[in-house]
Amino acid sequence: MAERNAPGELRVRIGGEAGFGIKAAGQTLARVFASTGLWTFDLTEYPSLIRGGHNNYLLRVGPERLYSHAEGVDVLVALNRETVDLHLDELVDGAAVIFDPDETSTDGWLPSNRIRPVPVPLTKYAREAGGKIMRNTVALGAVLALVHFPLEPLIESLRRQFAHKSPEVAEQNAAAATVGYQYVARMAPDFFLTIEPVEDAAPRVLVDGNEAVALGAAAAGIGFYAAYPMTPATSILHFMAGHGRDMGIVVKHTEDELAAINMVCGAAFTGARAMCATSGGGFALMNEGFGQAGVSESAIVVNVATRPGPATGMPTWTEQSDLLHVIHAAQGEFPRVVLAPGDRTQAFELAWQAFNLADRLQTPVVILTDSYLAENRAAVPPFDLDAVTIDRGKLVAEGDIADHADALHEDGRYLRYRVTDDGVSIRALPGVTGAQQVVNSYEHDEYGYGQRGEIAAERVAQNEKRMRKLDLARTLVPGPVRFGAEPAEADVAVLCWGSTVGPLREAVAQLAEEGVGVAAMQVVTVWPFPAEEVCGFMGAASRTMVVEGNLTGQLERLIREHCLRAPDRSLHRYDGRPFSPERIVAGIKEVL
Repeated sequence: MAERNAPGELRVRIGGEAGFGIKAAGQTLARVFASTGLWTFDLTEYPSLIRGGHNNYLLRVGPERLYSHAEGVDVLVALNRETVDLHLDELVDGAAVIFDPDETSTDGWLPSNRIRPVPVPLTKYAREAGGKIMRNTVALGAVLALVHFPLEPLIESLRRQFAHKSPEVAEQNAAAATVGYQYVARMAPDFFLTIEPVEDAAPRVLVDGNEAVALGAAAAGIGFYAAYPMTPATSILHFMAGHGRDMGIVVKHTEDELAAINMVCGAAFTGARAMCATSGGGFALMNEGFGQAGVSESAIVVNVATRPGPATGMPTWTEQSDLLHVIHAAQGEFPRVVLAPGDRTQAFELAWQAFNLADRLQTPVVILTDSYLAENRAAVPPFDLDAVTIDRGKLVAEGDIADHADALHEDGRYLRYRVTDDGVSIRALPGVTGAQQVVNSYEHDEYGYGQRGEIAAERVAQNEKRMRKLDLARTLVPGPVRFGAEPAEADVAVLCWGSTVGPLREAVAQLAEEGVGVAAMQVVTVWPFPAEEVCGFMGAASRTMVVEGNLTGQLERLIREHCLRAPDRSLHRYDGRPFSPERIVAGIKEVL
């Protein structure tokens, strides 16, 4: 049995078979709460099956901003008996179970002195409204009545949601929600939770990590997007395909990942801001193209949305196990930047910054996310579009290359790969007068000729030139984010990266209320590794710990390599599920 949640906070889990509209219903409920001034965070879990299997959706709602999901369920909507069996132990004392007594047996779990059963004839009311498929909508009305929340925002949301189908479908769903609400309201439930809209709340948007990355790319002026569908990155392709024409983006659903990254390299050569996205398995196929981008100094952006591996692994679950894979991807040595956003706001901001970094450094930039961030939505403040800047770096887009003496040999010929102090050469687009150039996958000289790239001196000059970009990158990339107590005053200093920052942020706040001081650092740019900041943070602390979602401690290995020290303890999770604040709190208390 889980503990009761914070006052004013609601956690609803909806479960059933695939095809029951689990996620659709949950996200409708999230929109209702977010539109009425409340903060939301959701977590969807589903197996990698075409049909069948248990799907469930967890929605957390509260008056204060939420950074992660959390354990403990107040209301369980069970669209089948399996949902009860799988999630009964998650219910807090006094929790409610909304179920259809005609569809779900109560043998073995009722009666109970700690669970409140809320039997609702979901199927009967759904059929009366227009079809069994609307059982989930009946249940949504029942949830709102149970927590004494007004029905009108749900009706408005359903009408907007189904307006593109037909007025009849929209009204059928409105009727289904109404009858579910009225049925439970007549029970006059004395539930321990009452949720109220927040008046005059600041505006917010409901967005998942993939949508945030796509919006950040659009804000950066992306011109070309290519991808082959691969969970959990697929919805970026859906978003781009749905909005690309309106935003002036050429979108290509390629035949495979190899084509995607090679097309992106070609688009970058023409001057378009170009991006592809995939998961770890797809990125493995992209490795040769990724290396081509490195040696050709192509300004591309790749979003790698991690899921558990190896091979096909667990396609619909989450993990942080591709960090070292991305940092060391492709044969040979060449610079790259790897950014790891931890929440949706960072996903937006790092996405548009990634394009600036790719252009200024003329090298690949990776946005490293995972399923937990990519596929789950949260209510966040509107993204700051005024902060977006466009910096194309040393780019000549038109005119005559003769006007740029720094790009020319003494004989007047254009040096695409001229050796420079910062490692970045002047890049001229096709069509610039006099800017004849050779670009391919071979090592090369300053002109781009591959045969001369095999000369030892030319190889050394170009290799060192490219790697000097890392020194420049260190001055451009975003640094680590710190929160919580100061490390010198804290009981423990904790490091994390990526989406683990959300549960850690909540854990730090909870422990502070208990009188435990935790200093926290999120490593945002994981490559080039911010050794100075990390070493300073750890050196000021009396006790250190790393929290990350993998088995081998990949961030910890980078710390050992670059700081020549190891954290005192580590907390790992690698079962396909994300960290919860409760799990991190327990881990920190064990260290203390």
